[in-house]
Amino acid sequence: MQRITRNFCDVCSRRALVRTLSKGSQGNGEKDKTPLRRLLDDASAFGEASTEAVEPELRWATQPYAARAGAREGRRDARVEPRDTTVLLFPGQGAQRVGMGRALQDIPAAKQMYELASSIVGWDVARVCAEGPEDELTRRCQTAVLVTSLAALERVRDERPGALERVRAAAGFSLGEIAALVFADALSLERALRLVELRAAAMRAAAAARPGGMLTVWLAPDARLSFALLRAREHAAERGVDAPVCQVANYLYPACKVVAGDEEALRFIERHGSEFGVRRSARVHVEGAFHTPLMARAEAALREALRAVDVRAPRLAVFSCVDAAPYRDAAGVRRQLARHVARPVRWEQTLHALYARPRGEGFPLTLALGPGAALRSTLRQVNARAWDSSLQIDV
Repeated sequence: MQRITRNFCDVCSRRALVRTLSKGSQGNGEKDKTPLRRLLDDASAFGEASTEAVEPELRWATQPYAARAGAREGRRDARVEPRDTTVLLFPGQGAQRVGMGRALQDIPAAKQMYELASSIVGWDVARVCAEGPEDELTRRCQTAVLVTSLAALERVRDERPGALERVRAAAGFSLGEIAALVFADALSLERALRLVELRAAAMRAAAAARPGGMLTVWLAPDARLSFALLRAREHAAERGVDAPVCQVANYLYPACKVVAGDEEALRFIERHGSEFGVRRSARVHVEGAFHTPLMARAEAALREALRAVDVRAPRLAVFSCVDAAPYRDAAGVRRQLARHVARPVRWEQTLHALYARPRGEGFPLTLALGPGAALRSTLRQVNARAWDSSLQIDV
């Protein structure tokens, strides 16, 4: 793990790629730049407070439209009609499919995004997305999904001019949170790609050190999931598993969760889940028990790597799935990005916070970016009125 982190820090010290991005991105002035081009160009370092704020308690009713970073103190933004704003949702690992990105290759800025990403990570991102093979796409899915979801922003610009200028909030499912932070100018594209490459390697290393898995469960209204997880851990302990792990890893919507942990515990849920109100279950095809304490090694590697990454406060409200609250400053970005590989994804709670509003108030246009339809499907289960104002941006 130390070797993985050292390699990341060594690469982060190279400035040649930043110069390459800058040379290739000069246009006819700031007003002529696309939103994607501006985020590609921006690789500046910003300062931050040296002390980290105390972690806030979970805030399920957080205001969905925060002021721009740096403008929260001393004044308030003018009232904006929610129907005139946009919310972006970015997908996570597992949304990938062979063929994604093909629909974006006719968009010059999106094609350039793939080329720039390939020059940074050292492999052909567009080819792996469009052609696979599937095992290679699965192995490299974190980078592939990140690039494809960001490239989808250019389709938005072509088909819905002005929608990106009206974005007031964003969120991403697990990995997608990094894409949201790139759009919000908290991370440069280069740093985000390097970080995601390390994230994937660190998670694989943690999974190899202690194998585990993930299981989606659909629940009856009277399900006793907490008791089922307890019994699964007890069963695993009886079978010789040391300090067994079995817990909710993803909160999707009230009747659906993803649990993760040691294989012996998951097999217990598969065999005996119906006794606790589990209607059905399905394995998630991933390498390990993500978003559980079994990813502690990956969390440590990310925390060390993030010390070498230039981070700034997001320019708009980006919600963290660790606590379903918007990031407040750069220190919070560093803290939560390290934590979120070993903490549950509180997606259901994040959606509640994102769309909380007084009765009768309108909903923003929500754009679900990138591959897969799971983001909109989940939104429909959590908030049907928000779903009514949402669109899928296919790739």
